Order: sequence, then structure tokens, then C-alpha cells
Amino acid sequence: MQTTAAEPHVVSFAPEPLLDFKSRVLAGILFLLVFAVHVPTLVWTARVILSSEDMAHGMCAPFIAGYLIFQKRKCLFDPAAKPSRSGLVGFSLAALLSVAGSLGGSTTVLRLAFLLSLASGILLVGGFSVLSQFKFPLLLLLFTFPIPPVLYAQLTGPLQSLATGLSQSFLEVLGFSTLRDGNLLELPHYRLSIVEACSGIRSLVTLLFFCCLYAYFMEKKLWRRVTIVVLSIPSALFLNVIRITVTGVLGEWRPALTHGTYHEVLGWICLTLGFGLVLVLYRGVQSIMRAFSFA
Repeated sequence: MQTTAAEPHVVSFAPEPLLDFKSRVLAGILFLLVFAVHVPTLVWTARVILSSEDMAHGMCAPFIAGYLIFQKRKCLFDPAAKPSRSGLVGFSLAALLSVAGSLGGSTTVLRLAFLLSLASGILLVGGFSVLSQFKFPLLLLLFTFPIPPVLYAQLTGPLQSLATGLSQSFLEVLGFSTLRDGNLLELPHYRLSIVEACSGIRSLVTLLFFCCLYAYFMEKKLWRRVTIVVLSIPSALFLNVIRITVTGVLGEWRPALTHGTYHEVLGWICLTLGFGLVLVLYRGVQSIMRAFSFA
């Protein structure tokens, strides 16, 4: 008598397409609601970015952040992801911030509420593991925030004074007789006024933005990324002093080159040189770290 062995029964555990579709739709609705609630804040932020000379980098930040989020969108529906109810707590805090920002007339608080809402939505859909994948794009959106007026006033004063003092020293080293009166430098044939726009805070934030991008895309180790970002601060301040010094020299030689398009071009040249200085200093730090076998 011949017998045949029964074929083993294979159980499929493939995810149900309908369930995946529903989760995507619900997540889409959630984030659409987040954007809908914060439309006035987003419109006001867009107007500030487009109208402010200090926010040139702010036009790039949303597009780069959006690209990074799009690249990582599949993380939201990773089967290993564990949605967290902590997202509900985050939404509650975001709602409180929105109320506080509306009552206090603080657009900065309203923008923070929007970012917290985005983070809470990601937390609710994918949990902390997924939120960690989106932390850089979310932090990048902070560069769309104009510096609050109170903080701006506190920063520009000391930076103006520092830039004026160092520029005076540089000009005197170059052989120019310079008399300082507050934030005004009197040269033999030119008067150089270091106004708020010359404090260096604009170039500082812009250089900080590009250094954050470079560190994220080009480096993997945390200490290297932090080093690049930290080096952007002294580099921006130094190149701002160089820009003011060059402006003073040009004012003595050919004043027409100290304003208008020429002045703007000089600013962008110094910003580029500032980025190059960051890379040079970073390579120097790397060499030192290698010498001590830390890199």
C-alpha cells in the first residue's frame, strides 16, 4: 500500500493592504489637520521670510526639511514602529502653547506650537523610534523662526560693540588713523557707522544654517557634527570684522564701493570665506584629534 506525505500548510503573515491604506489615510488626515490649524502662523512666517533681509536662509529651510521628511516617509509605517500615546500629551501642550501665543501676541510661541504639533503627530503614528528619524528636519525648521525682537536687541548691542572694537584695531594695524565714537569709526576721509545690520548676527545665523546642513550630510559622528557647528560662531564673527575692515579701506579709497550691490556682494563673499574658514579649522581639529588617537 503506497502512502503520500501531506504537504505542510504554509501560513502567510503578509500585512493586509487595506489596513496599511487606512493607516496612511488616517496619518494624512492628522497632518492635514495640523497644518490647517496653524495656517495663520504659517502664512505670517512666510511673509516674514520673504520680506526680511535677515531670513535669506529661511527660504531654503522648509524645502530641505520637506525633502528629508519625504525621503524618510516610509518610517512612519514601519511594522516595527510602536505608536506612542505620548503624542496626545504633546498635542495638549501644543494647544496650550497656541492659546498662550494667541493671548500674548507671540508669533514665536505659535511657531513652537506648530513644531510641537508636528512632532506629536509623528510620535502618535510611529512612536519615539520614528520621531528620532525626523529630529533633524524638525530642528531645521527652527531656522524659519525670526529671532524674537527682545533677544535680537540683547544680541546686537554686544556684537556691534565687539565688531566696532576689533575693526578699529584691524584698521589701525593697516595704518589707518581711526577715532571711535560709540559704534562710529572716524577715518581721515570716511565715516564708518556700524549699525545693527553690521552686528554680524545675520551672517552668523546664515553660516550656522549651512554648517548644520554640511555636518548632517557629510559627517556621521556626533562630535564631528558638533565641532563644525560650534566653529561657525567664531568664524562668522571674525569674517564680519573683516567685512567691516574692508569696507573702511574701500571708503578711504573709493566710497562708491561701500554701498548698494557692491556692499551686498562683499557680504556674500565674506560668508563664503567664513564657510571655508570653518572647514579649515575643522581639518585642524581633526589633525589634532588624530595625533592623540581620538578621531
